[in-house]
Amino acid sequence: MKTFDNAMVSSHLNHVRIVMVNTTLPANIGSALRAMKTMGLSKLVLVAPKIYPHPDIDALAAGATDLIEKIEIVETLEQAIADCHLVFGTSARSRTIPWPLLDVRPASEKALQAVVQQQQEVAIVFGREDRGLTNEELSLANYHVTIPVNTEYGVLNVAQAIQIICYELRMATLAYEQQDDNDAQSMPVNNQIDMHWDEPLVTQEQMQQFYPHLEKMLEEIEFLDLNNPRLLPLRLRRLFGRIQLDRMEYNLLRGIFTRVQALSQGKWKKSTDKEDQPHV
Repeated sequence: MKTFDNAMVSSHLNHVRIVMVNTTLPANIGSALRAMKTMGLSKLVLVAPKIYPHPDIDALAAGATDLIEKIEIVETLEQAIADCHLVFGTSARSRTIPWPLLDVRPASEKALQAVVQQQQEVAIVFGREDRGLTNEELSLANYHVTIPVNTEYGVLNVAQAIQIICYELRMATLAYEQQDDNDAQSMPVNNQIDMHWDEPLVTQEQMQQFYPHLEKMLEEIEFLDLNNPRLLPLRLRRLFGRIQLDRMEYNLLRGIFTRVQALSQGKWKKSTDKEDQPHV
């Protein structure tokens, strides 16, 4: 068996950030930092916290105060996940539209696989203490993650939920690090093949440019009524979030959108110049 390498475990977990949205109680921020440090995570991003800074953060961090200096404060969730490739939104209840949903253990394994095999940046997003994440915020995630709690009393404080997910992330990392050298590339994820991209995967920031372009194109060909979109934009976000486009696919699709727009507006004429043809 491979020997335990704490530096390697930390290097994997450094690619995973915890994101807390509109946190009301400073004590929850401090408790989250302590939960993170005990499991080897160090990146915390706060989206428009209600109160920050506050003495309760330092008090509840209890030995993890060094992580306070590393906290990143942003105004929107889009900013918090802009450079991430894979985003998990925590959700305790069913929503208007079904989304790819994973329990915390397979979600942690999938997150680790993204880090180790594809060098992706991963975000785990937690919502407000009283009402969690909105549907709009959840639509920014590739997957929703849930903790299989007691159905008769499924009450978890946000810091407790962070502790559980950080624990599962650490256990998934340890399981990978402790595998035999001969099968070190085999990840403990069910129903997942080992894939390697010849092009880097696009970030959430790029996808937030992709969706308006897609919707504008669909509006121009009268497939989408922006005044009455129903669930179409949300379903398209679910589709492309599940796929995870690489850079070549991203550029190819945006080129197609642009061509369709030009055709619908009568602004494009067929060219015989091979240089004008798409390269795939």
